Amino acid sequence: MKKRFIFIPLAILIVIAGVLIWACELRHPFGMGLSAELLEGLGPYMSESGGPGYKGDISAQTTNTYITKSTKVMVFPLKEGNDYYRIPTLVQLSNGDLLAFADKRIGSIGDLPNKIEVVYKRSKDNGRTWSAQQLVSPKCTSIENSYGDAAFILDRKTGNIICVVASGPGFKQSTPNKPIRISVIKSKNNGETWEQPVDITSQIYGSACKEPVRKTWHAAFTSSGNGVQLRNGRMLFVLNVRENREWNAKLFRNYVMYSDDGGDTWNVSKNYPVHSDGSGGNEAKIVELNDGTLLMAARPGGVFQRYLAKSTDNGETWGTAEPRKDLPSSSSNGDIIYYTSTNNGWDKNRLITMFDTVPYSVSPPAKPYLFYSYDDGNTWRKIMIENGQAGYSSLAILNDGSIGILAEIGGAWNGPIYFMRLNMKYITGGKDSGPFKVKQK
Repeated sequence: MKKRFIFIPLAILIVIAGVLIWACELRHPFGMGLSAELLEGLGPYMSESGGPGYKGDISAQTTNTYITKSTKVMVFPLKEGNDYYRIPTLVQLSNGDLLAFADKRIGSIGDLPNKIEVVYKRSKDNGRTWSAQQLVSPKCTSIENSYGDAAFILDRKTGNIICVVASGPGFKQSTPNKPIRISVIKSKNNGETWEQPVDITSQIYGSACKEPVRKTWHAAFTSSGNGVQLRNGRMLFVLNVRENREWNAKLFRNYVMYSDDGGDTWNVSKNYPVHSDGSGGNEAKIVELNDGTLLMAARPGGVFQRYLAKSTDNGETWGTAEPRKDLPSSSSNGDIIYYTSTNNGWDKNRLITMFDTVPYSVSPPAKPYLFYSYDDGNTWRKIMIENGQAGYSSLAILNDGSIGILAEIGGAWNGPIYFMRLNMKYITGGKDSGPFKVKQK
């Protein structure tokens, strides 16, 4: 009888251990990566410890990943019936799924005011195949209830997907009394379902805003694509702001909106990067560097070069934005990611940005280029990844450590939207076969 009582607790312990192992396998289907991620529950990406960028394992298959016509997959067509597709964003989830987002523009390819829905497709095999499209925003029935120019962050602390969208009047038509609306849409189950939009416009700007300067702003929207979450958990999106009624691109500003509570409440930076040549701001992205400095890379507002600016206080204030001759760029939205950090045990720091490089208005048409840096953006090298026209683009580090691209390719800004997957060996023409883990002393 006593032996039976001994076996019962032992059996319970075995069952509990089995459940824990099963749960870990579900959360890390591509391997555990570093043990710190299991403790923090964040997956193989940036955490409060170590450096920015990827922290998981690089699969053996990744070293032979190249862009070819057979691996370039069209995710969204340029046009399907009366619907047009633009504005790509690529998001890697911690469960292994990959989400591709786009604007579905109904009856016209134009920006707001227009009938627009935010849609997405899901891939469970690293982008080889994609599901049928589903809605993020509510179904559009009129211009007044359209949502577009979506920007995303995957909250690594909760697993929630934070989507920020614009609605209502366009950037030119917006006024303090009738502003472009800024709303947050969340998913708490890996994009299976999406909550109703929550209007946060009054937290940012417009006549209902309590901040006396921002309540007089005429227009604002977030740069579409990926926002950034810092190692301390703060979420940031770059705003494109028209402060007054004057329609002058030299007066557009790149303020930053940020949240420290998972996207429920939002604040705005104290200033914006002043362009050294007197040009204005435009769509821009932020990345956190090894030392915690933030780097903003902005779409050209003056010369056809990317503008870079830095913040040393988590985005509250910004230094001067300087055009970079080694980052020639058309006036188009792009993306930037911190790929690997020596602080996480990798052999090199790797910073990667993508955009189209030849001015859109000249011949030959703009082509998609990747630029990469080993010194946190002080110097850059480049590679053309497609010999065709290009538009907006989005980057993501996939769960196997390869680099995913979702971009408008083939018809300038008019799509279609393709997915591609590559590695450093391809990007550098064989000069960099990494990343490699370095043995710790």
